[in-house]
Amino acid sequence: MSADPAAVLTVCPDCTRLRQTVQYPARRAQQPSPEGAPHPLSRLARHLANRHLDLVPGWFEDCDRCMELSAALGQAADRGLLGAGAAQAGAEHRALHLLTSPDAQVR
Repeated sequence: MSADPAAVLTVCPDCTRLRQTVQYPARRAQQPSPEGAPHPLSRLARHLANRHLDLVPGWFEDCDRCMELSAALGQAADRGLLGAGAAQAGAEHRALHLLTSPDAQVR
């Protein structure tokens, strides 16, 4: 499903909070974070994939990573080897398309 990124990010309080950590990195830098903590944009993509999968777009044919993941997931499914982690990685990648422009700038 294609969605307006601004609308997606207002659907729940967690989306709003996570979006603020992406938009205001200076605030985030002042707060301690555990070693190896995921990037705020990755955390927001994970949240969208986990809680709002219906808003995450499908695969983008113009995106090499989308095509790579789509093919790998299809092959794994055909062999009965599709795991939840692989599907999650694909959903998180697709969620990034809501959050970034084609030139990789955060919206």
